[in-house]
Amino acid sequence: MAITQTASTALSSALNSKPALGAKELQSLMGPASASRKEAEMAATLNNMKAQLEGLKAQIKDLKAHPHDQFTASGGGCVKPASDNWQPKDLGALVEMNKLGQTSGPISAEQFADSIEAAVGDLDGQAASSEYRTVADWAANNRERLTPEARQVMDIYSKYAALSQARGDSGIPQGDFKKMLAEMRDVGDASAKKALANLDSKTHGGTVSGQDMARAIQTGTADHDGQAAGAELKEFEKWAAKNQSRLSPEAKEVLDVYRKHTKAAQAQGRSGLTDQETAALNKEMRRVGSGDVSARKATEALDRQHGPISGEDLTQAIREGISDTDAHSTTSELKEFEKWAAKNESRLTPEAKEVLKTYQAAAKKAGPDGLTQKEADAMFKAMGRFQTFHDSSMRDALEGLDAKSGKISGSDLTAAIEKGAGDLDGQAAGTEFTDTMKWARMNYDRLTPEAKKVVDTYEKYATRAQASGSTGIDPKDFKKMINEMKFVSNPRPPRPLFIAA
Repeated sequence: MAITQTASTALSSALNSKPALGAKELQSLMGPASASRKEAEMAATLNNMKAQLEGLKAQIKDLKAHPHDQFTASGGGCVKPASDNWQPKDLGALVEMNKLGQTSGPISAEQFADSIEAAVGDLDGQAASSEYRTVADWAANNRERLTPEARQVMDIYSKYAALSQARGDSGIPQGDFKKMLAEMRDVGDASAKKALANLDSKTHGGTVSGQDMARAIQTGTADHDGQAAGAELKEFEKWAAKNQSRLSPEAKEVLDVYRKHTKAAQAQGRSGLTDQETAALNKEMRRVGSGDVSARKATEALDRQHGPISGEDLTQAIREGISDTDAHSTTSELKEFEKWAAKNESRLTPEAKEVLKTYQAAAKKAGPDGLTQKEADAMFKAMGRFQTFHDSSMRDALEGLDAKSGKISGSDLTAAIEKGAGDLDGQAAGTEFTDTMKWARMNYDRLTPEAKKVVDTYEKYATRAQASGSTGIDPKDFKKMINEMKFVSNPRPPRPLFIAA
């Protein structure tokens, strides 16, 4: 080792160099020496040499143990300047480091890179000498505040400073300085990078589920380095931008939840989340990630409907909810419909309940890998047997009433009956009448008094036709019925009474 050779050379030089006074001059100054005196002098000289040798050994041992400051476990650390010449600290760099010292909490890579740029970016040619020493000393004294990523930033600065020192330069050339800053800016968050690497490894380049994304974010932000809304967020955003095609709708919703929580922290000037905020974030991500977006949108559409849910309504919602081909038709999508049905059981018609049972049976048979297209087609064919309303024209008209909010007026119901039963298919007193009566029973609390009179009017004309053995209503009678419905829907105001004096 070079240090050992240097020490040996120094010791050899001390032992073999020619003394300033010759033997005769020394004897003249010291006078005649006895044998005992010579022996004592020799012993003292040897002891002195031994002491010097032990001191050199101790220095060599210390240099071996601490060859340089180790800011990172794997990196080169804060490299010691090539020159042994002492350098004063730079005033401008001291000011910037003092500013950084006045901040609180862990220091991120971005913070440290910004401070280094401000400290050494004055182009005074001292970036590899006095400015470097100022930054390196501050970093050594504040090592416990530096995040692992900030220590990597220090390593990068040390590398470029050492290159300049090796050339005998006190500054870092502008080209190298730009490269150095670019490398510093590219330092990401270690915990977030590790979590994303695990995510890539687990998903094998395939679709990322909401649960996968939620676990990755929870793991990547769990190190309490105060960067959940800073460097860690940037890592996830950068990864998401490159992997948009792999993100499931649920994974995108999880990322939106993460952005929402971090945006709130950033608005308060913070790059981290409190423990309470982190707990709330993780809870919401788990909830969103475990659900299914397409199924949830389908059930939300059912929520916007008024009154009972027919077999047709639920069949259509299930068709839309599992149409995204994400292979979750028997897992998260089924759970969304089951959860919704449990909350809305009173709204389900008997046919709708049978539709749900058909879905559950098909999902159980298919297993966790989802329904194949053939299995889905067979399931929907089976669901078709459980129709609450059997006449298509009347069903369309009644669905228009379902879309209305609040009470159903006599005029509303009359218009629906005229549209649904006026198609001349001979079912005005058959399936069209049956569908209308079923809908009216299901929505009786929504009918105004006038609408209830409309129902009575329809029942009167339909049962009269049925008594004559017909499933249709004669066109003249149908027109008469509609006019009567319009009349009961808009009753004339009572005539004023005049009381004679």
